[in-house]
Amino acid sequence: MSPARRSLVSLVVIALSAAATYAAWRMRPPPPPPLSALLTRVFDFPASAVRAIEVESWQGALRARREDGGWRVELVELRGQAANPSPAGTPTPAEVDQTLDTLVQELVELPEIDRFPLGNHALAEFGLAQPQARVTLELDSGERRALELGDLTVTTSALYGRVVPSDDVVQVGTLVFNDLAAALYRLRALAAAPARGTG
Repeated sequence: MSPARRSLVSLVVIALSAAATYAAWRMRPPPPPPLSALLTRVFDFPASAVRAIEVESWQGALRARREDGGWRVELVELRGQAANPSPAGTPTPAEVDQTLDTLVQELVELPEIDRFPLGNHALAEFGLAQPQARVTLELDSGERRALELGDLTVTTSALYGRVVPSDDVVQVGTLVFNDLAAALYRLRALAAAPARGTG
């Protein structure tokens, strides 16, 4: 085979390879969506829609309202070791805002592990007749939505819960208690001086 013919054959092979590569690239499946896009959230509204929060749990209690873009803490009560005095002193309005913004964001983005209808089961079977905690979020519309947290699941890797007013039982991660405890701990100095915060 002459050198010219070999060069022509090489060019044809290269062109065919390039065409096959392009076709394969065009026909490849789209990348899977990020894991966060596959999660169903317990709540169906953004954090910006929340104007007030109330927490009542074995860890403590918290009540705060958003006013003029900032948070005003109306009540902080702590139980157990978290009730020790805060060596850091009273949090600044900016720290109060950051703490409550973070808590609300974590709550509204809380992923739902599983959901099923209550059916003929009793709330007590899931620890929801007397919940370990109840978090109530008031929206700009005036609507109130509450998350009640009950017992650990059989695997102890999740908690049973219920988003009132729905009767469905949900399963959520146990880290929700860490989120609540962190907010109570950061705001604990306000326990002796309620109705303080921004504003």
